[in-house]
Amino acid sequence: MRPAKPEPNRTDPRPKITNAQEAETLVQSALAALDTLEPMIEEETRLFRNGKLRDALALALEKNEAAQHYTRCLEMMKTNAIALGRFQPEALELLRQRHEVFTRLMSLNMAVVATARTVSEGLMRELADTMGQNASPKTYIRGAIIRKPGTAPLSLSKMS
Repeated sequence: MRPAKPEPNRTDPRPKITNAQEAETLVQSALAALDTLEPMIEEETRLFRNGKLRDALALALEKNEAAQHYTRCLEMMKTNAIALGRFQPEALELLRQRHEVFTRLMSLNMAVVATARTVSEGLMRELADTMGQNASPKTYIRGAIIRKPGTAPLSLSKMS
C-alpha cells in the first residue's frame, strides 16, 4: 500500500462574488450579453422565415460568440447563486424576466430553424430523385420500358 500523498492546493478558477457591487456587476454583465444576443436571434429567425438561409447562416459566428458570453455569465451566476441570493442585486428580477422572454424566443427560433432544415432536406431529396430518374438505366420488359429505382449521388458546387 502506498503512503498517502498530500492533496495539492487547488484553487477554484471561477471568480467568487464577495460583495453587493460584484453581484450587481455580474447581473448587469448578463443583461448586456442578453442585449447583444437577443437581436441576433430575432434577426436569424426573421431571415430563416423569409427563406434567406445564406444570410441567416452568415450570422452564426457572431451569434455563437454572443451565446457563449451569455452562457458564461449564467454559469458564473449559477456558481455564485448563494452570494446572489444574499446580496439580491436590483437588476436580478429584471434578468429573470428577460431570461423567460429569451427562452420563448429561442423556442420559436429552434422551431423555425427546424422547419427550414426539413424543407431544405426535402428539396435536396426531391432534386436528387429527379436527377436520378434521368441517370438511372432503362430496362425493357415485354411491352414496357421501366426505369430501375435509385438515386445517383448528388454533388453541388458552392460557387456563386
